[in-house]
Order: sequence, then C-alpha cells, then structure tokens
Amino acid sequence: MSEPQQPPYAAPSPSGPSAQPASGYPQPGYPQHDYPQHGYAAAPSASSGGLGRTAFIIAIVTAVLGLLFVLASPLIITGTIGDRYAYQFFSLGRSVLGIALGATALILGVIAARRGSRPVLAGIAIGVGGVEVIGTVGSLASSSLYSLLY
Repeated sequence: MSEPQQPPYAAPSPSGPSAQPASGYPQPGYPQHDYPQHGYAAAPSASSGGLGRTAFIIAIVTAVLGLLFVLASPLIITGTIGDRYAYQFFSLGRSVLGIALGATALILGVIAARRGSRPVLAGIAIGVGGVEVIGTVGSLASSSLYSLLY
C-alpha cells in the first residue's frame, strides 16, 4: 500500500501545547503569509456616556429653572409690593442655585468631553453651564451694585 499520510495539523511541541513556534518555520497544512503579526488593539471603553448625559440633564434643568424665574418675576414683584426685600431674597436664592447648577454642568461637561463620553451632549452642557454661570454672576453683581447705590 502507500505510506501513511501526515495529519494536516502539526504535532505538539515537546515544550507543551501553549508554546509558539519560532517565526520563519512553516507549519504543515497552513498557508504562510509574509505580513507582520501585531497584537490586538485596545478594547473600546465600555462607558455608556453617563457623565455626558448627566451634564446635559443638569444643564437643561438649570436653563428651565432660569426660564421659570424670568416668567415668575412679574408675579413675585407684584405680590411683594409692600416687602422690598422678599424679591431680593428670592433672586439671591435663584442666583446661588443657578451658579451651583451651572458650574456643575460646566465641570461635568468638561470632564465628559475630555473622556470622549458623549462629546455632543458634553459640549452642549459646557455651553449652557458656562452661559448660566456668566449670566448669573453678572446679574448678581449688577443687582448688588444697585442695592448698594440706592
């Protein structure tokens, strides 16, 4: 008869099944390629973009609270005609809350943008949070100046 054929796979090496063959030696039954072998690329991060989404939600809440204050201001002013300081305390509370929420949205948005976590939502949060902080600080400064002058 004919000679026994060698199986299409390589026999295990004496150093164990996990040992890698030296490069340059052909493996029987496998085609040889001349391209370089590289390791695997880093796995993409498994983050779901929660930080960018959180910054965006805080920015939206900040903007909505600012809008509600603007819409409620005439009602508050007319309701507190006899009490001059009631509107100022309400305005101060809204300013402190606006600065805190705006700064939080701004800081979380910057962190999320640096991490690459939902960059569009993070960018919107940076813009809304920054405008809120600048606008509220300016408003607070001007109302404080007017209170001191008059």
